[in-house]
Amino acid sequence: MRTKFIVFSLGIAVLLAGNMSSVADASWLSKAMDRLETSNAKLSPSWPKAEQYRHYRPGQVIGVYLPAEDMKIAGVSLGTSFDAVKASLGQPTSEKRDELTYGGIKFGHSLMQDSRPIVWYITVSNRDAVTARGIAVGDTLKKVMDVYGRPDFIDFNNRWFYGYLRYNSDNIRGIFFEHNGSKVTKIIISDN
Repeated sequence: MRTKFIVFSLGIAVLLAGNMSSVADASWLSKAMDRLETSNAKLSPSWPKAEQYRHYRPGQVIGVYLPAEDMKIAGVSLGTSFDAVKASLGQPTSEKRDELTYGGIKFGHSLMQDSRPIVWYITVSNRDAVTARGIAVGDTLKKVMDVYGRPDFIDFNNRWFYGYLRYNSDNIRGIFFEHNGSKVTKIIISDN
């Protein structure tokens, strides 16, 4: 009886170990496929390159305003008062005079309305939130391009931008995707 128990236990352990390695292999394979897909996309002539965005003249309008739905994170849109953010999301994990932090999401201001701060920019630095179209930190640039299309602009920090801007000015309203060359590392929604 004891021998059967030991053999049965060993069989279960081998089965579980086999399943764990296939999960790890699937994860590794998925990541490898993401890298390969992004590398192949970068070789395509339609892949956006920063130098393609350097021909604008100062003050030239680039892009268009995004729909209001795109300018939200976690249900909070630009122009929302800090009081309304706290009423909607609860107590922040960190609060400064000009910024509310909820995990990897920051709501910042430099504008005041009736002596109250209002949200002027939103940043997402981890997978705590996604854009209205479902892009999160860690997603591939290929996925960003599949969802949003070619960027309206690539700035001098190599960030992909979607929205409205006047070249060489602070007149910007849209979404920036910071990246490491293949994956999104930060999302910034801004209204300058």
